[in-house]
Parts: sequence; C-alpha cells; structure tokens
Amino acid sequence: MQDIQIQADKPKFFDGTGEDTLFQALDWVQKSDNEAATVLLTGINIEFALPLLKTRFKFIRAAGGIVETPNREILFIRRLGCWDLPKGKVEENEAIEVAASREIIEETGVEPLENQMFLCSTWHTYIHKGKDVLKETTWYSFSTPEAMATKPQTEEDISSAEWLLPERINEVVNDTYPSIIDVIRAFQAR
Repeated sequence: MQDIQIQADKPKFFDGTGEDTLFQALDWVQKSDNEAATVLLTGINIEFALPLLKTRFKFIRAAGGIVETPNREILFIRRLGCWDLPKGKVEENEAIEVAASREIIEETGVEPLENQMFLCSTWHTYIHKGKDVLKETTWYSFSTPEAMATKPQTEEDISSAEWLLPERINEVVNDTYPSIIDVIRAFQAR
C-alpha cells in the first residue's frame, strides 16, 4: 500500500480507506492558504484513488528530466522566477520516454541526450484558468557530453537555462517547488 501526499496548509493526517476520506482531504487542501505543508492519506491505495481524483480534476500527464555532464554539471531552468527542471505535456500517442527528451530539447535547446534512465514520478495539483488540475510527471535522468550553450524557450516563460555544479543545489532547493526537490533526491540516490 502506498501513502498519498497532497500539498496543503499544515501537516494533517487523514486515515481511512474510502472515497469520503479522500474527498475530505481534498476539501481541506482547497480551503488552505499555505501550499508548503503536506496532507498524508494513509490506507488509500493509489489504484483506488486515481480514478476518483480524475473525476474531480483535469488530468495531465507530463514528462521531463535532469541532464548531467561528465563534469557533474546539471541543467536547470528558471521559469516564472523559480528554479525548475525542463518538462512538459505528453502528446497524444507519444511514448513518455520520447516526451521527456523532446521537452528537454524544446525548453533548453540542449542535445544530444544519452543514457536515459527512469528516476521517479511526481504528482501535484494546481488551478489553471479556474479549473483544478492534477498533473503526473514522469522523470528521467540523461547525460550529455558537455555543458553546451542553451536556448531557453521564452514562450514557455523560461527566462534562462543554466548548467549548475552540485555545490549550487542548495540554491535551487531554496527556490523551487516541493516536487522538484523530490526529483533531485531521486537523482542523487540513483
């Protein structure tokens, strides 16, 4: 059984196995003001919860990744004033692995991408144009032969794409989203 975490106001635990517990937690999250803490749902299986969540949210599948050079430089982007990783929507009939590399190339201009390896999946919710969105992002790690010049995709609100040495990871962690921190941890643990 996998516990489900949802961003919320203060740490709050919901224990139960049914639909009522899931929707109580979601209602609590939507009424909260602070996005930094966590709701932990114990006892709810993801296979049970996902179809229910899809009735309440617009579901988006996305893919992206971390790109590393032999010198351990890692490619990050600045989007809307925060550190982020390149990612985007999976197109209809597109393999997730293909979408991950395509999105990195489109958002940063960096290629070739080599040695693709699955890292993790993250889930988060947000509101876009008045609609509740549930996004699942599948993350991969890639390598590239060198820290080549980047070309940020400004039409996607990306102001820069930068190669950062591991010493600068704390700078990213202090100015990014909780799901990106999870991806960085998965990358460091591989």
